[in-house]
Amino acid sequence: MKDLDDLDTLHTGLPALPNPRHLRVMEAVAKHASVSRAAEDVGLSQPAVSQAISVLEERYGRPLFDRSRNGTFPTPAGDVLLKRVRRALAQIEAAIATLSRGQANPAVVRNITSTQIRCLMAIAGRNSFSQAARDIGVSIASLQRAARELEANVSVSLYTASKNGQQANGAGMELARRFALALREMDAAVDDIRFLDGVESGRVLVGTLPMSGAYLIGTTIAKLTNAVPDAQVYVTNAPYDMQIDSLRRGEIDLIFGVLRAGDTTDELQTEMMFTDPYCLICRSGHPLTERSSVTADDLRVNNWVVPKAGSPRRSQFDWLLRKLGVTATLGIEASSLNTILAVLNSSDRLALVSRHEADTALMLKLVHVIDSPIPFASQEKGVTMRQGWVPTPVQARFLNILRAEASNFSGSGNR
Repeated sequence: MKDLDDLDTLHTGLPALPNPRHLRVMEAVAKHASVSRAAEDVGLSQPAVSQAISVLEERYGRPLFDRSRNGTFPTPAGDVLLKRVRRALAQIEAAIATLSRGQANPAVVRNITSTQIRCLMAIAGRNSFSQAARDIGVSIASLQRAARELEANVSVSLYTASKNGQQANGAGMELARRFALALREMDAAVDDIRFLDGVESGRVLVGTLPMSGAYLIGTTIAKLTNAVPDAQVYVTNAPYDMQIDSLRRGEIDLIFGVLRAGDTTDELQTEMMFTDPYCLICRSGHPLTERSSVTADDLRVNNWVVPKAGSPRRSQFDWLLRKLGVTATLGIEASSLNTILAVLNSSDRLALVSRHEADTALMLKLVHVIDSPIPFASQEKGVTMRQGWVPTPVQARFLNILRAEASNFSGSGNR
């Protein structure tokens, strides 16, 4: 069993976070260009400040400051790291400010340790202290001690009783979310620093929405990994609400799919990349494919694979039914393109999808696009990101490739 003091080097499945006190020391040295003035600022001895910088330099494998008679100034690597350090500290300060409903108390921020952060994040990800302790390989007593020290420091209740034992309450979950965003900043710092050496690598965590269309994402991933062999792209597909939660917690970098009006908030921002028109599809060989033209009456007598309730596609589908003056039999409701294609292939049902979603199936000649007598609106597609998110070089390259592919898609008349 590892001791809590070893958690910085213990593999727990979480990105490694340097000691927050060391990060504050680095920020102070850069601010004052002086070890002695930084020591006064953070309330440590000069040797302790120098030791903190040495620990960070060993961690990142290069000098972070140039010491001269004129002062102590960041190296190029130090400048890159400092940007991430300031963003990570800002997340921690914002977390404390949220709890106190005002400005963050500097004394509270100073006393937060990496051990407390990692323990709270483990607790937030589980239903009990015992499960969290097993996850990070420490005793329950050790985890409880760190959890209670953090709670006493912030002077806010962070945990609540449940049938499984103690777990994080709303305040604890929000604090853990902010800590997770700080961790992501320090995770990104490693890729930023490597880029100084001409090494482009790192992770891109992409969330896609059901029926968002795989063609652009697949092409973008292929082009990125061809250009940057060391890039790692992780794609998760989940419903909208789940992806938004993951984005807010820093578990993914961006969401690709249909943009929604509520996506632009104080925390989230959107970038519209192209418009994607809706279309009607049926299986290849469907009786309607033999018609020279399809009428509204033809559409009225067919059964449908119905979009999921509450989705933008369902809103367009309901509008279509109102135009036709019919009520659909809601026997099959699906939000998975694979499921829709399987049902269409085995029946004479129709489905409403976007043209982008139909692209791959069209290329494989699995479906036929019906020339609808009723014109449809287009949906706006693009990415949703956290406000103020600063991508790493490989993440920025991914976004630029996606923008170019989206522009080609839009410029080709949506194929």
